[in-house]
Amino acid sequence: MINIDGSALNLTLTGNVISTLIGGALTLAGACLARWFQKKDAAQRDAEHVLGLLQAFHDEIETLWGVYQAGAGASIVALPNDEPMLIHWPLTQEYFTIYNTHALSIGKIKNHVLRKQVIATYTKARSMIDSIRLNNDLLQQWEHDCFLFQETHSPAHKLNANARHQALIRYALGLKESHVELESMATELLHHLRKNPYGHQGNAAKY
Repeated sequence: MINIDGSALNLTLTGNVISTLIGGALTLAGACLARWFQKKDAAQRDAEHVLGLLQAFHDEIETLWGVYQAGAGASIVALPNDEPMLIHWPLTQEYFTIYNTHALSIGKIKNHVLRKQVIATYTKARSMIDSIRLNNDLLQQWEHDCFLFQETHSPAHKLNANARHQALIRYALGLKESHVELESMATELLHHLRKNPYGHQGNAAKY
């Protein structure tokens, strides 16, 4: 007859259970730690992406603003309040390449004020371009009316030309107001973007 020591059996079973529990706990802890590192790496990549995105926005806005100031912007600023802008500005391309390409990533900018500034400034700049294009159209129509009057000497064409000219004067006032608004928004956004020390990871969290 086999004599089984109950105490020894209990100790063996208890040891096995404890070993199993420890092994399971270590496995779970390892999985949690791995998951934590994955989240940390993802957050790090997102922060670096946002920093790069902000730098790209800064460079695009700064470049386009410089080009605009040297061209149409300078003409609008120099325009007297009672004069139309009688210059055709060719605007035939899409200028906001970086913004359009990364529009879906704007939501990753954690700073609500900065995110709103970026969207508002680009929207205002696009509106300014549309306004200059409309001035081009009005100017073309005025020139056409002037041409018709020179060819026919018709009083009707003269009245049309005068009406177009007055419309251009009124529209020029709107261009000047829009320019002031855009200048304020672009200057403020560029200042905000420059406050971020690009590449310093310690400042990434707030963006």
